[in-house]
Amino acid sequence: MDKKKLEGLEFLTSLVTAFLLFVLGALQISKGNKFSFLIIIAGILMAANAYVKYKKYKESNI
Repeated sequence: MDKKKLEGLEFLTSLVTAFLLFVLGALQISKGNKFSFLIIIAGILMAANAYVKYKKYKESNI
């Protein structure tokens, strides 16, 4: 697999994972789970990871 395609795939999987964590966190908050903030923190960290991967992907395409 080409390195550019692999970097793009890493970005997309990180972005999808962050989105799914935010959805899961919202569902847990609606159910009243006491520790749902941990899921939201994990979602924020995955979103930051996706941003870093996006910057790396953009730099490699220039």
